This record gives sequence, C-alpha cells and structure tokens, in this order.
Amino acid sequence: MQTLRGSLPSLNALAVFEASARRLSFSRAAEDLAITQSAVSHGIRQLEASLGLDLFIRHHRRLELSPEGERLYAAVATSLSAIAQ
Repeated sequence: MQTLRGSLPSLNALAVFEASARRLSFSRAAEDLAITQSAVSHGIRQLEASLGLDLFIRHHRRLELSPEGERLYAAVATSLSAIAQ
C-alpha cells in the first residue's frame, strides 16, 4: 500500500503550480516566488510528468489552464488558503 506522502506532489511543486496557475505566467510566478522563470518552467514540467497530465495549454506568449489544470488549481488554491487561515 502506497503512503499518502508518496502519492502526493511536493508542497514546493504545488506552490509553483499555484502561482503559475493564478498568474497564468511562468515569469510572473517566478517573481512572486523569488525564483527564476527557468526554475518555474522546470518545476511545472516535472509536476506534469509525475502526474502524467498536461496542466497548461501553452500558446505563443500565453498560458491557459487545461481542464485537468483547472481541477488541480481549484483543489490546491482552496487547500493552501485553508492552511494559511
């Protein structure tokens, strides 16, 4: 039986995803998190690979959440907000 910890993405990966989804920009997420845009992009690629899902639809100079990304963002944003309170 897999443990809960082993089945969840890291908190860091979820924070990077949340900032990227909220801002719909890897560059602006990087500014919010005080890391590089490259680190955000790499983190999102790793998260997508580990989940086996595309969380973003990448357009030229624009991001959009995929349906799976929208579902994950709703869960992560609600959960992080509850933890912060």
